[in-house]
Amino acid sequence: MDPDLARAFEFILRADMAGTRTERFRFGTAVSLPECPLRHDSNYLVVDPLPRDVDAAALADEADRVQGGAGLKHRMVMFRAAADGERLAAGFAALGWEPFRGLVMALRRPSSKSADTSVVTRADPGALRAAREAQILSYPWGTPEVARHLLGARDFIPVETRHYAVFVDGEPASWAELYIEGDTAQLEALATAERFRNRGHASAVMLHMAEEARRAGASFLFLSANAADWPKDLYTRLGYDEIGRYVKFTRT
Repeated sequence: MDPDLARAFEFILRADMAGTRTERFRFGTAVSLPECPLRHDSNYLVVDPLPRDVDAAALADEADRVQGGAGLKHRMVMFRAAADGERLAAGFAALGWEPFRGLVMALRRPSSKSADTSVVTRADPGALRAAREAQILSYPWGTPEVARHLLGARDFIPVETRHYAVFVDGEPASWAELYIEGDTAQLEALATAERFRNRGHASAVMLHMAEEARRAGASFLFLSANAADWPKDLYTRLGYDEIGRYVKFTRT
């Protein structure tokens, strides 16, 4: 595995996808955050490189045993080795699991986009909570309880967390999170309220966060993105290059 990709995965599992408990299971490590069980990305199984004779059914059985035994209503399995995940994709689909294909992208080039970063401020998370809740509730799966768990999980991230936003007339227009530890920084959770889109606010937030991360001493800046969604194209224009992929399968 590329050293930068391994470094990014190690940070992701300690920051954005951190839990408060871990335990080894047959094929890897189970991560859990009992305080927020509805957040899938804090309650999941991360799989080690797999022998060729292990199939999707074996992993699904382990998920039932480990996550079901913990009282979780969902099942989620994450493959850092995307090739292993893709090998088992058809098997998971036959079992009714949904795939998510993610990209890890690192800041490697100057941005081809410009934006007025002077409008970006470091924000108190409380000032963003209502906007974040509204965003979660806009999804078909969004409920007040899910919002509480997704936002509450942020309190358990064990690295420095900063919040940046553009406010328009006192209202959050675009916002994101920055996780920093040593010389590594992860930029995540970028969102823009619908009525403020296509004004360059998201680009301004991302560019400003990269500047702030560098000022804080980070030399390796990265993010994760949905391989099937358009934000990855924005990140490419902002100077981020794909350094690897991962696959997650979820059953709800």
